[in-house]
Amino acid sequence: MSFFALLWLAALGLGIGALGRAVVKDGTPMATWMTAVVGVIGAVGGGGVIHAILGDGHALVATLLGVALAALLVAAIASWQRTRGES
Repeated sequence: MSFFALLWLAALGLGIGALGRAVVKDGTPMATWMTAVVGVIGAVGGGGVIHAILGDGHALVATLLGVALAALLVAAIASWQRTRGES
């Protein structure tokens, strides 16, 4: 995977993290920096997995999976932190 593909996925992950903070109605218990880091890790990780499985030439699939994984990770961790704080 090229450096620019990783940079693209990292930027998308930051965007997904910001979008995740904006969409949650009551606010997310995660810090802003943690949301950004989780978004980047999810996007780069998802894109990297698809690249490892399918190889070069599947940038759109890698991008879509990276964005989906980033969104799922942000939502899952925010939900986990919210339920952990209620007990």
